[in-house]
Amino acid sequence: MDASVFDEFHSALERLYPKTHERLERDVIARHSLLYRWPGASSEDPLVLMAHMDVVPVVEAEWQHPPFGAEIVGEGEDAELHARKGSLVAIFEAVETLVAEGFTPARDIYLSFGHNEETAGDGARGIVAHLEERGIHPGLVLDEGGAVVEGIIPGVDVPTAMIGVAERGVMTLVMTVREQGGHASTPLPTRLAPPVRAMLATLSPHAPEPLRTLFRRGEITGPLLAGAFTLGGPETNAMVRTTAVVTELSGAPGENVLATTAKASVNI
Repeated sequence: MDASVFDEFHSALERLYPKTHERLERDVIARHSLLYRWPGASSEDPLVLMAHMDVVPVVEAEWQHPPFGAEIVGEGEDAELHARKGSLVAIFEAVETLVAEGFTPARDIYLSFGHNEETAGDGARGIVAHLEERGIHPGLVLDEGGAVVEGIIPGVDVPTAMIGVAERGVMTLVMTVREQGGHASTPLPTRLAPPVRAMLATLSPHAPEPLRTLFRRGEITGPLLAGAFTLGGPETNAMVRTTAVVTELSGAPGENVLATTAKASVNI
């Protein structure tokens, strides 16, 4: 890992958001992760806004704009910025604007920016340990990843904020095959987790019958809904079952060479 890139990024943040860095307290955690505290009128039940600085590699040929170019396309109100790490920048833009206006939040706000989220590194864990040592217990934590969507839940056409509290953990399996033979996979079971049930109950008044009743009575209709959600596309499928994706394959060094070992990484 090239640590100097993070140092350059930290310097860029200080240059681009000077008022934020004048007003907020900053701690550097685990060498490169950043934790800011914006003092509010109360320190009880603080808000934590999260994002991360690191990104996964890309195949640049598949991008319409350079992934790290931060290109502006168009002019005026129609201008679009094509870049990565939108969540982190959006948080800084909001804080910088509010600090310039003299705004004081009702409660303390922490900005938590890890540097090695994509590799399940020590940045976020270090920030959690730091907050625990100081006796800080957040009232609300908002991380990047979710969105306000329309048309994802069958029968519901109002904008819906997808709150991801039913997601499982992360695991990568490396499967190694050293002999001839077949391999068959069994589909992982579906289930309607309690937070998903609660979400559907909340959405039920906005859905037409019979979906309204189906959503409201999730404790009874759960198996039926879980089965239907697997067919609704990747968004709803991920709500009700563990997803497993083969991300890396390795085998023989050439197309006409028999491999003695073949491996597949499965990201779950």
